[in-house]
Amino acid sequence: MKSYVTLLTSLFAILILSSCSLFQDIQIKNVTDFAPVFEDKQLLIKANVSVQNDNLYAIKLKHSDLTICIEDKALGNITLAEKVIFKRKSDNSYPVKLKVKLADGALFILLRNAFKKEVTITIKGTMKGSTFGIPKTIAINETKTIDGNLLKSLSN
Repeated sequence: MKSYVTLLTSLFAILILSSCSLFQDIQIKNVTDFAPVFEDKQLLIKANVSVQNDNLYAIKLKHSDLTICIEDKALGNITLAEKVIFKRKSDNSYPVKLKVKLADGALFILLRNAFKKEVTITIKGTMKGSTFGIPKTIAINETKTIDGNLLKSLSN
């Protein structure tokens, strides 16, 4: 009986340690219905995000701690307002709500860059999620160049 417990414990440990190799990155395909709203010193963003999850299990995104910078100037910190669950083996659109706590001078940074042709945005930090109750933290370090006119909707 003891050998069965040892065998099951070993198999479970191998499964947990190898679960990282079973994890496939989810792909963000499109962002639509982008709706920013200012409240106090926070920017609330609602959007529908089209995500492809090729994993055999659902992924629950629980928490984010991200810093957003425009042209290497800190704009604020991004946190996830509500948990999001990406269904297994799916290609769906999910409503996502984010809170951006704006740094001092953030509105000035937005206005200054809203009339540029191209703007470089950097997002750094971590996102925490889980599957089957097993947590996973993912480091994010993304830099994108976008059209400066997209910032005009944030500065209204």
